[in-house]
Amino acid sequence: MASCANRGVGPQGGPKDTIPPIPLFSEPEIGALNFHGDRIEVTFNEYIQLDNVATNMLMSPPQQNSPEVKARGKKLIVQLKDTLHDSTTYTIDFGPSVCDYREKVPLRGFSFFFSTGPEIDTLMHFGRVYEAETLNPVYGMLVGIHKNMDDTAFVRNPFLRIAKTDSTGGFRIGNIHPGKYRLYAVDDISRDYRLTIGEALAFAPQPIEVRAPLEPVQSFAPDTALLDSLADELMEKDGLDMDTALVHRLQLPEPKEEELSCLFLFTEAQKKLYLQRVVREEQHKISIQFSSSPDSLMTWRALRPSEVDSTLSDSAWIDPSEHIHPAYSAHGDTVVFWLTDSVAIGQDSIFLETRYRRTDSLYHLEWYTDTLRAFWRAPKLTAKALEAKQRELRNRRLELKTNAHKGFEMYDTLWLSCTTPLAVVHEEAFHLYERVDTVLTPVPFEIAPYDTLPMRFTILADLQPNGDYELQLDSAALYDAYGFTHIAANYPLKVKTPADYSTLRVILKPFEPKARIQLLNSKDIVVRELPATEEGAFFEHLKPDTYYLRLYLDEDGDGRWTTGSWEHHRQPEPVYYYPEKIQTKSNWDFEQEWDYTAVEQVKSKPRELIKVVTKKK
Repeated sequence: MASCANRGVGPQGGPKDTIPPIPLFSEPEIGALNFHGDRIEVTFNEYIQLDNVATNMLMSPPQQNSPEVKARGKKLIVQLKDTLHDSTTYTIDFGPSVCDYREKVPLRGFSFFFSTGPEIDTLMHFGRVYEAETLNPVYGMLVGIHKNMDDTAFVRNPFLRIAKTDSTGGFRIGNIHPGKYRLYAVDDISRDYRLTIGEALAFAPQPIEVRAPLEPVQSFAPDTALLDSLADELMEKDGLDMDTALVHRLQLPEPKEEELSCLFLFTEAQKKLYLQRVVREEQHKISIQFSSSPDSLMTWRALRPSEVDSTLSDSAWIDPSEHIHPAYSAHGDTVVFWLTDSVAIGQDSIFLETRYRRTDSLYHLEWYTDTLRAFWRAPKLTAKALEAKQRELRNRRLELKTNAHKGFEMYDTLWLSCTTPLAVVHEEAFHLYERVDTVLTPVPFEIAPYDTLPMRFTILADLQPNGDYELQLDSAALYDAYGFTHIAANYPLKVKTPADYSTLRVILKPFEPKARIQLLNSKDIVVRELPATEEGAFFEHLKPDTYYLRLYLDEDGDGRWTTGSWEHHRQPEPVYYYPEKIQTKSNWDFEQEWDYTAVEQVKSKPRELIKVVTKKK
């Protein structure tokens, strides 16, 4: 009795609350007719909070000024900001934004609807949105309908009614008037409820007809007496507790598969081309990065400081053009300027007049002249750190990399690379040997440059399966443009044998000459691709691993998957997955027959490969 209470262990409060808040009544009532007010209040059975209303809530038809939504105790208050149209059914879909106050359990599928006229539109349309190339469901995509059958409505006018896709890619457009509509989906980055150039999109190839009404759904009862009676029915029928029975009553019916519209989302091949940034992370290296691969190489010239700013002096300036060596990335979207002269490197500011191609607001390519500024600001270092850095520079060696190793692939090509451009290459200092009974025997080879700058070489030699080789470099075989070299290096490599691999033959039945078959790894990434033949697509030299199959119908015959086109009203080339994984083993030959029509397209993808795709920011 004399001791203090233990404040660390108190009442635990029972099991965790997993029941979302339940709406009890509202002002006006759900389904109200001839409503012309600007305020809606919904009362719940417990205290509520809101979660990311701006993203989760949708009002249909869409409003230019979004409603203001607040939570006050057990009340949800919606203040309308726009003028309502006459004889129109409005729907406010709250998504998962309404949550209970303590555990933040969301009330999903909660929507409020009313009409400014004497009737309520009650029809619904369901569907799913998939990424066209991977068949992954797409989350957070805006889906809408237009009564106007003209294609220009998608670009010029906001949607008539809208919905958003959930984590399964599913959507439900509610309170639709009977009739025919065009159905679209868009990654609405601009948030204008229409298609803007550059946004991902999907469209139904034919108009949809909304005519068969679904069974009316009571989103919530208008008074507690009716609510209690509905709950009593479920409690007596299914043995549910009160809260769970109410939640079950709030659930929407599941649509039938034949009632679903499947939309395949794609981004048109045109990409916006522009200069992203200029970076001088190191004093001797300037990187110029573009948003995508240009169709032409940029031109450039060095500018005097006075040409950029009349107040700057040219006295200490030298033209760095003769000492700049450009190197282009594999896709051409990055250009690296290597400065190889110490005086040019020492200039803190380098100005370049460049001319390159970029896209305008209509995605037309045009030539553009720009002035690029590459600044170098040396980091502030303590005397100790400066001494350590200088010591590191004195001891620096040319860094070499190679793919020579034990377990060298039979189909691979031997290469050697360095991280800086080379100035001197002594080919006679390269040696390739085969180890035969512990004796190194010279092997003939050729050295061929791989890049525009001598930074990577391919070593062409006839390497035999199960061969034991060694690549040797004498010291100082290579010097880079900054005078650094390397020590002597030996790189042993052992070539694999045919027994280390497996083969896979994929036979399409029925045969489809337009099909191209892709072999995928467990990350849904293409490893190999072959055209379908009547004898079967033959994949050789496969490592023992788990693989998956995907095919697409190459409608235009260009040998690659082609996305859709809104301008030409063309759908993306259809994609199908083999519904099971394929496990290969060493020294095994596999043959797999595949009827890609046996399983519905959107159900063919193996579950373990499915990943939810979210909309872009």
